[in-house]
Amino acid sequence: MQMFTVPTKLIRDLCNKRNILLCAVFAFICVGSTFTAVGQTPDTAIAEGDTTDTAPSPLDWNNFHTIAGIAYDEGFVREKMQRPDQKLTVFGYYRFFGYGRNMTTPFPNLAPFEKAYSVGDGYREPMLSLNVVGRPTPNTTFGSELYMFTPYLGTYLDGNDFTTNLGINFYGNFRTDYGNFGIRAGGIHWYNLSSFTIGLFQVLDRFTIFDRTPWEGIDNTVRYDNYFNTGVAAAGDLRWNNQAFQGLILNGGSLPLDFAFDIFWGRTQPASGLPGGLEDPFFMPQNLAGGQVPNYLGMAGTARSLPSIVSGGKLEKTFGAAKDQKIGYNMFRSASVLDSIQQTQRVYQIHTMTLDLNVADINITGELGAGAYRSPTYQEQWGEALMLRFYLPEKYTGVPMDFQVYQISPDFFNQNGEIFTNGNPAIVNDIGLIPGALGAGGQISQVNQLVHNRRGVNANARFEKGIFKFNVGWGIAHEMEALSSSLTYLHRVNGLALSRVYNPFPEGAVAPTRFGPYNRMISFFRGVSEVVNVTDVDPATGEALSRKWYNSVDLQAKLSTELLGKSFYVFYLGTIGSAESQASPIPSIGENTYLFTQAHEFDIYYEIFPKFLFTGYFGVETARGGRFTDFGENQTPRDQFGTGIGIGFDWAVAENAGIYVRHRWMDYRDRSFIEDRYAGREITIELKTFF
Repeated sequence: MQMFTVPTKLIRDLCNKRNILLCAVFAFICVGSTFTAVGQTPDTAIAEGDTTDTAPSPLDWNNFHTIAGIAYDEGFVREKMQRPDQKLTVFGYYRFFGYGRNMTTPFPNLAPFEKAYSVGDGYREPMLSLNVVGRPTPNTTFGSELYMFTPYLGTYLDGNDFTTNLGINFYGNFRTDYGNFGIRAGGIHWYNLSSFTIGLFQVLDRFTIFDRTPWEGIDNTVRYDNYFNTGVAAAGDLRWNNQAFQGLILNGGSLPLDFAFDIFWGRTQPASGLPGGLEDPFFMPQNLAGGQVPNYLGMAGTARSLPSIVSGGKLEKTFGAAKDQKIGYNMFRSASVLDSIQQTQRVYQIHTMTLDLNVADINITGELGAGAYRSPTYQEQWGEALMLRFYLPEKYTGVPMDFQVYQISPDFFNQNGEIFTNGNPAIVNDIGLIPGALGAGGQISQVNQLVHNRRGVNANARFEKGIFKFNVGWGIAHEMEALSSSLTYLHRVNGLALSRVYNPFPEGAVAPTRFGPYNRMISFFRGVSEVVNVTDVDPATGEALSRKWYNSVDLQAKLSTELLGKSFYVFYLGTIGSAESQASPIPSIGENTYLFTQAHEFDIYYEIFPKFLFTGYFGVETARGGRFTDFGENQTPRDQFGTGIGIGFDWAVAENAGIYVRHRWMDYRDRSFIEDRYAGREITIELKTFF
């Protein structure tokens, strides 16, 4: 799955701001919570913002998980929160993460950082996460996550942080005869509205789990059993399946006629002013004939952060005999002010309808809508975004399958949804790319990962045979207009290790981190992508001449068995993609190919001793450019080959503590671009304990 983070500096800046509105909201929560909820007593009230009539299933407890901070796993948090009369709960984890690297063949200009040994890997995830959850009344909760990071430099102040990571979050829940109502305010919340408005692209099964994520718990073989059975390594932290949001959220459920609603107002990471957030083009010179005059950048030329707000909501209707079908309307608007008198703005808005229907045992989900982007230098143009997905049971197709069809206009733009919308150069040049963006241009995406300016279809099939599970995905799409003269693809094998060398979120960043000898690699959260220049363009304007076709094939095979009486797992992942000038049923290399990429990854896990598992990894990837892409020094297109080899172990030293070691060797070269070469190794040692 494609994960999301917010730069630590941004979080601190957001949390340090004083907001009178939030104080008023908190007062409202406290006053409102003094009323007794209809049909509830303090011993049975659910105070985590639930707006349903009954206690939700484990994966529906979004507010429960969010307010709990790090949702290590279902059982752990529920055990900590199970006493409804408990007024204050404190829990968390300590995570020591030792990191070392030795780039024996580095990219040029890395000196003197070829070797590095540190505590932390540059992403600055919490070393100590201390979660405080309070219940002032049966219907009110609040929470805060205290963040501590220290690089163990031997100094008292340098690099040490102890602050609120997410700010103080408040939650109120009110049950009445007319419906259930919730309110969230303050701090950073983790929120989804819909795929096309506020949401993240989620892919299960399609990423290796050799490298642990910072939010994982202590679960021994459970991690690998879960991945084999469901594609999810662990329950993890639900915040990473949502977008970061600061502001006010109101919601209601169980309303008359089975309606529900959400209303929100606040900020997200793309709408936080990072790209051009300090710019003010209409400034006055300081030194005029009349003396010193404050300019529009503030007194004495001090830069000011300009307002940037998102707002919207949804109205949803549940129906059907089993109350398992839904249809809803969603609205999202982002407005970024560009001058100090708030007369010029960048604005994009989206209106969609979502549906979740069951017809003859076929589940149909989808989202249909339109959006538009405008700015002082870009005229507003509306574009459609249409997607339907059909889940067919085994009785129709022999094995469970699903089919997805979509059409997304190049004018549809949203930095907060799951659609990749950086393929329209006119919009990208106008708004810029935010730190952490995957890149720009036509993306060679995975199956079911949607990109604007495309019309296509995706299909997936899952089946089992004995101790094996298989998952196959296929997709084909073509551009609606010939717009972009560049392509983007991911480096899957060593991307995480390389992103640790080149931090995607340096302090003060207003654009993605670009690096490499040819300045074409881009670092994002736990990964690296690369941009390819396409050469079949109009020589006068540089605009693309041909619409491109995109093919994707994702393969997975999983084995879970016992070897000498011990748990043994083997997982294989393969992803193949291409961009071509003509339609092709599968990714291919030929005269019409712009770019062909493939990656094959193998994970091995073996429980040598009880609670001690050996871990192994091998990955290989290639990228081949076609005749209409940029050439290297030897006058041939890119010809890349990369490998990654990893070993390590998981050791659950106690029920609430574990040690995890990973050692990776990496090697990469481009046979056409001489300087595009690196090799080295990294080691990580993680000690994690919960309390």
